[in-house]
Amino acid sequence: DAAISCIQHPETGRELKFGSHPITNNPKRVAVIGGGPGGMKAAMVAAARGHAVTLYEREPRLGGQARLAQLLPGRTEFGSIITNFEREMELAGVEVRAGVSIDPNSLNGLDAQVVIIATGAGPRPFNMEIGDDAHVVEATSILSGNPNIGTNVVIADRRGDWIGLGIAELLATQGHFVRFMTSCHMPGQALQSYLRDQWLGKLDALGVTTQAYRRLFGVDGDSAYFAHTASDEPVIYDGVDTVVICDHYLQDDSFDNVGRNGQIIHRIGDCLSPRTAEEAVYEGMKVGASI
Repeated sequence: DAAISCIQHPETGRELKFGSHPITNNPKRVAVIGGGPGGMKAAMVAAARGHAVTLYEREPRLGGQARLAQLLPGRTEFGSIITNFEREMELAGVEVRAGVSIDPNSLNGLDAQVVIIATGAGPRPFNMEIGDDAHVVEATSILSGNPNIGTNVVIADRRGDWIGLGIAELLATQGHFVRFMTSCHMPGQALQSYLRDQWLGKLDALGVTTQAYRRLFGVDGDSAYFAHTASDEPVIYDGVDTVVICDHYLQDDSFDNVGRNGQIIHRIGDCLSPRTAEEAVYEGMKVGASI
């Protein structure tokens, strides 16, 4: 039997354990650090149980990676998780402080008995040979407004999910010539097969060429250097203006050694291990319910 649940409401399918969030007999002051989907879910559940919850987000807007995901073609539904959670936090009585950065040194100054760390993850540093005249960008920087993408683009994907394929579609629809290279067995390997096939058909119609078993190891002025992941044979692509790197994220470990002055610390989501919004929201719900 297949399990059924919901990204925004992981209580679905788990009603025997999380069907309700009863009011606590021991209300606490709770601080949530990070306003992505996981942090927002933790805040709303803890507040619904009667705790005094303040959520801190360093950016002026909430949403984390979901705010970028909604900018990709066909992914506008990701924006609903932000607007829905903002409203649910408002109804639950969560105090939101956006544009406020909390670091490990300022954590002890918070008037909180319980702290939930939900600071997420970010792009890895580029670990390859890059020539001074090469133009290499990280995939999500394109969604943040990077204006300098050249005409001929090579995407080097290691994730096998929707980010690389979405960036390829976005750039192709903007008129760029796109070659999509992935180190996976196939483009979109981590996606459900129907979604993957639909997306690859769309990319083919847009003129995007795709290749699997390609691992990027270097870039110079107008060439991208790959190796076949099975044979290790070199594969060179010339006439490249921009290389877009779509790599796995690295968790934010800056809060790993905090927890003084009697504060109870919980970590959820990508700062534990980069995964999807579904895991982050589920962990946020569990922690909020456990306090």
